Amino acid sequence: MLRVLFNEPKRIDSGLLLDAGNAVRTYIELLESKEHSHLASEYPKYHRRAIWSKGFIDALDELEQSKYCCERYAEHISKAFLEEMNPQEIEEYHRFVYFYKNAFIRLFSILDKLGTFMNDLFELKTETLKSRFSYFTVLRRMHEKHIHGSLELQLYNLKMDYKSTLDRLRNQRNMEIHYINAEMLDDLMQKEPIPGERIHVENVKSNVADLQQGFEMVCRTLTIAFSYITASIAKG
Repeated sequence: MLRVLFNEPKRIDSGLLLDAGNAVRTYIELLESKEHSHLASEYPKYHRRAIWSKGFIDALDELEQSKYCCERYAEHISKAFLEEMNPQEIEEYHRFVYFYKNAFIRLFSILDKLGTFMNDLFELKTETLKSRFSYFTVLRRMHEKHIHGSLELQLYNLKMDYKSTLDRLRNQRNMEIHYINAEMLDDLMQKEPIPGERIHVENVKSNVADLQQGFEMVCRTLTIAFSYITASIAKG
């Protein structure tokens, strides 16, 4: 949809994005194929899960589009200081920031939606510990209760593979939502400001690289989770 901003054709899914989408769609198709084999009293539950799962397809699409726009606008940013940018580059920078924020917020939103989904599916009752919990809380709950250990181990290992990247992105997400704008975080982390000193913008290339890594982590996580869940239903 957003590729129209760059006069480009619609995206053709491939790679990790295609794998993740197919994993979710396969699960939905399996649920729908079993609709008539469930007891009438259970139908609402399976129907709700199918609708819920379709939301992951939309959310993943929105994340990819935000990431893509962020990357495209980043291509036009070459200066390290705001004062050195011409008006056009400043506009491109603000567009980059907008889609960058949009992307990392959506990234953690997908993970937390998955946590809520698995909490419901596996009847983990994580809400008895924390009324508002994250995907990572659900992983700990699975580990502590020894529920679906093989899935929990795969997801845990994947989380650790991307730990440094996720920590940086999560810190920016938390700053953006709870404290100040994410692009101001870099200013806070620098030395004591000097009056009249130039405004140094955040490392755009580094942020784009982190976002790509985070996107890959989300795609792999969805692929692992939904492939496992689908296989479990098929066996049952």
